[in-house]
Amino acid sequence: MPRASVIIPSHNRPALLIEALNSVRAQTFGDWEAVIVDDGSIPPVALDREDARVSVLRHASAQGGAAAKNSGIGGAAGEIVAFLDDDDLWAPNYLQRAIDVLDRRPELDLVFMGVSWFGEASGWGRRSYEASMARSLSQARGTQVEEGVLAFGEPLFDALLTSVPMAFQRPVVRARAMQRIGLYSPASLLWDCDWAIRAALKGRTALIIDPLYRQRVEGQGYSSRTQRQYEHLVSGGEMMERYLEEARAGRYPRPAVPKFRRATAKAWFDLAWFHYQRREDRKAARALLRSELRELSLRRLRLLIRLALPRMFSRDQA
Repeated sequence: MPRASVIIPSHNRPALLIEALNSVRAQTFGDWEAVIVDDGSIPPVALDREDARVSVLRHASAQGGAAAKNSGIGGAAGEIVAFLDDDDLWAPNYLQRAIDVLDRRPELDLVFMGVSWFGEASGWGRRSYEASMARSLSQARGTQVEEGVLAFGEPLFDALLTSVPMAFQRPVVRARAMQRIGLYSPASLLWDCDWAIRAALKGRTALIIDPLYRQRVEGQGYSSRTQRQYEHLVSGGEMMERYLEEARAGRYPRPAVPKFRRATAKAWFDLAWFHYQRREDRKAARALLRSELRELSLRRLRLLIRLALPRMFSRDQA
């Protein structure tokens, strides 16, 4: 049995998949298997089968990244599970670094991995990531347990309810911990964010700060395309509503209820602001009402006042 299983979901990106797989083959840690989940690619994924460490599972039709990850987890034999998107790469010491920390820290269920950015549009992604990480780490209040490694407690959960930077979407996790944290949610477009929040709530986590996960930004991503912004905002609100219902039903510690309520209100406000900026006032008002029903806020009420008044100033300027 391999020590580590690498799950690589893939859909219609054969050339990038080969690059991703080659970065796994270049790892300094060699005791791994790679489980490629072909999520309905046309034509199907076809690889050189000389490397017995690589296998392919196939979905007859596309089911999405969350379902592909879950299929890979179901087919994994390793005691440690890592994930690599088919358009990204790993630094050569990615697995070695993660497994060394997990071996030295048996109390940890998983480590999140720092991210670097490459590609023609990487500048904006890197700047946004660095700003988001700075805010999240300030709020999460991690403790340095060894050089370059921060361990977290409950404040990480609070931080991720506000924002889930890319590093916290890149886990290396013990297989036994997956049973407690749970699989990825195919019902959510934000499946990586969803899983990270549950991991922070149910697991013992740390972050390896070294930027060993290499994130490609060349316009190739599916989820980052502009037309999906609205879908992501809606999915974020629905995700928080689900968490709030589960917390009220006792599936999470009672103190999580007001935190989920606040996060749900913020998620619907973000959708209201999206509509407001596009002059979709009725849609904005509906989303804002959902936000206020979760938690009253004077800040959000100011937007309600704007929606209640005619856009006099913009008409005058026109």
